[in-house]
Amino acid sequence: MSNREIRGTHFQGAILGSDAAEGGLFADVPVAAFEQTRTPYQLQVEDFDYPFADGLLAGAGFTVTNIGAAASPTEVVDAATGYLLLNPGTGDDDGTQVAYNAAPSGTETSTPQLNLLGPITSTATLMDNREMIMKFRVGFSSETTTWGGKACFGWITTDTSFMAPATGALTIAAGGGTGFHVGEDGVLGVFSTNAAVTSSTATGTNVKTDIAGVTAGDFVWYTLGFRTRWTDASAGTGHTDFYVNGKKTNTITNTMPMDSTEGYSIAFEYLNGAAGFNMDMAVDYVVSGLSRPGAYYPYSGGNW
Repeated sequence: MSNREIRGTHFQGAILGSDAAEGGLFADVPVAAFEQTRTPYQLQVEDFDYPFADGLLAGAGFTVTNIGAAASPTEVVDAATGYLLLNPGTGDDDGTQVAYNAAPSGTETSTPQLNLLGPITSTATLMDNREMIMKFRVGFSSETTTWGGKACFGWITTDTSFMAPATGALTIAAGGGTGFHVGEDGVLGVFSTNAAVTSSTATGTNVKTDIAGVTAGDFVWYTLGFRTRWTDASAGTGHTDFYVNGKKTNTITNTMPMDSTEGYSIAFEYLNGAAGFNMDMAVDYVVSGLSRPGAYYPYSGGNW
């Protein structure tokens, strides 16, 4: 074993399936080639490792909507950084919303092919006894060492604006969703509901406090995730667990989203603050997925 500091188990040779793997079907086949099919979850990992210029995000399946005047906003991935940089431009209290809910329109050679959970139109029974898992590694920066921006992201119903531009207060339409919110006060909050979203529950993390500890323009980074488990979708029963930097911080029970016919997608909205409080948001990766069709918690059947 090497003396590198990366934790984990290190192997010299390939890890292969035994003679008993899938009854022998995957004997001597690299485990990495089939291990994801041996779980009840279909997961997508988007690492934004395909550099692309501003303007290509829309062709990759995102609906890009400017909020307010939004002076020269950009969405790019640079090879040197390896993250999606979401810049709301220079307008005070202006910015952009990007939602992964449109049909890709670009060619394979000119537009990134993103590996994200696509938009879903829910029904009263679609999510019965199913689960959703999402994880984001995101960064926030401010032009000064004082935070004044606002951001909202997660699995959210289709809406043209998630926040009031002047204040950052949540204004998500009925249908709601599950996600994270950062207001001008820096409080990192969470929400999960089928109703209109006007507030969030604090996690104990404050972006404003963390921004004050770094150089102006530098990012502060967080790993944020949630795991939602529905019981009866039409009744809105179930719960969502939220995680911040690898620790469970909150649980929201019942009033679950996706209880009727509504459209949902992965979405990000990011807005500058007042004058002197321009911000940037970076998305390093997104892990997203659902339990498989016919695989219902607690996964005692279904031949998944």
